[in-house]
Amino acid sequence: MSFAEIDAACTAFTQQERLPGLAAGIVQEGRLTHVTTIGLADIEAARPVMAETAFRIASMTKHMTALAVLALRDQGKLVLDAPVAEYVPQFAAVKPATRDSASVSVRHLMSHAAGFVTDDPWGDRMLGMTPAALDALMAEGQLFARPPGLAFEYSNLGYALLGRVLTNVSGEPYQSFIRRTFLDPLGMARTTFDAFAAMKQDFAWGYRQDEGQWSRERIEPDGEVGAMGGLVTTVPDFARWIAFLLDAWPARDDPESGPVRRSTIREMGLWHSMPWPLELPGAVPEATAYGAGLMNSVHGKLGRRLHHSGGLPGYGSHVLMMPERGCGVFAFANRTYAPMSRLTLRLAEMLHDATATPPLPPPSPFLAQAVESVVAAYAAGRIEVPGAIFAGNFLLDTPARYRDAELASLKERLGEGRLERIEPTHALGGKFTLACARGRLKGTIILSPDARPGLQKLVLTAEPL
Repeated sequence: MSFAEIDAACTAFTQQERLPGLAAGIVQEGRLTHVTTIGLADIEAARPVMAETAFRIASMTKHMTALAVLALRDQGKLVLDAPVAEYVPQFAAVKPATRDSASVSVRHLMSHAAGFVTDDPWGDRMLGMTPAALDALMAEGQLFARPPGLAFEYSNLGYALLGRVLTNVSGEPYQSFIRRTFLDPLGMARTTFDAFAAMKQDFAWGYRQDEGQWSRERIEPDGEVGAMGGLVTTVPDFARWIAFLLDAWPARDDPESGPVRRSTIREMGLWHSMPWPLELPGAVPEATAYGAGLMNSVHGKLGRRLHHSGGLPGYGSHVLMMPERGCGVFAFANRTYAPMSRLTLRLAEMLHDATATPPLPPPSPFLAQAVESVVAAYAAGRIEVPGAIFAGNFLLDTPARYRDAELASLKERLGEGRLERIEPTHALGGKFTLACARGRLKGTIILSPDARPGLQKLVLTAEPL
């Protein structure tokens, strides 16, 4: 695959979805490796989209907000499971969903589990809400669809409240805290919450189409709801952000170099809400749940992917990261609610198909020794070979004579074998393959968490020729 094929896929998508303009970026190995730009940033002036054209990215702002909350948690300035009212006193006036409802926590807000009604159409027009208006909403609004913690309800209001939490806890405006914590350290000079300031440079105007006619959408100003979807950014700037996030994988002992700890970034992908099957056009639904500002899905081809969409009147966007591959794909468009997740998934699949499978990490010494003992046991036809280390449960669960009979049966079917590969899942477990005369022997192994880890589980499967 060449980047020309990426450009062709973006062009076809732009035509199919009737987008005025599109910008897409690919991040690999810590840098922006390709940019695609198509169409117009300004229809009336016939001004094309360029690499430095700024787009509103809407709800893709949420994972930056969530990471900012986690950064304050790391600093010991807030507790995720504390009631929101502890940091936003006005929230104490909010009438609970039921008399026996649990208090809404910061974690509930981050994971869309506060029980608030889903509010996309309303919230997308509320970016310019004033502090007084948010206070009034907390005092008088009908916020709840159900009690907190019972289900996933995507809530822009929840992230607006996180912006207020960040303001009150940090002691400075949310936007200022984000700039000081992330934007300035990462060199994201063209990224801002002030769309009107962004308009003074290369800016993509947002459009809608009615009865074949394009018209500009109203640009909402920066305000109290900016924490849910107010960012304006460019492809080079956003690539810096994605490279920063992807650098959190794999977990390792290197010195920390980013604005927040790598482990904190990885925490964003942990599921904190009810899982649901994410429906994809023409594909098998994916197991998906919301973490902290990012969705975590298990894709049949790509494996685990972290992603989030964004949509506002005039704009659509999506980011997809494959952390185990160190790769990210994102795309912006200037048409109302453009379905950019369909494009990023297509581009990610193209990249997956064109790149080699990442090399496996070496097995830990404990895992390697355990696999070697199983290989020796298979060759000897008995499980208790010299050097084998068993956990206390292993031969109690399946006595040696039954293990020996299993080995004899497998060897009769497959013949002699040699170790072909070890695929670690982690330091204390993984899979291995023996190439045998008449097929392959597949094994899954888990070690015990002892000072000297031993075999606690072993599953062997024959794959005859």
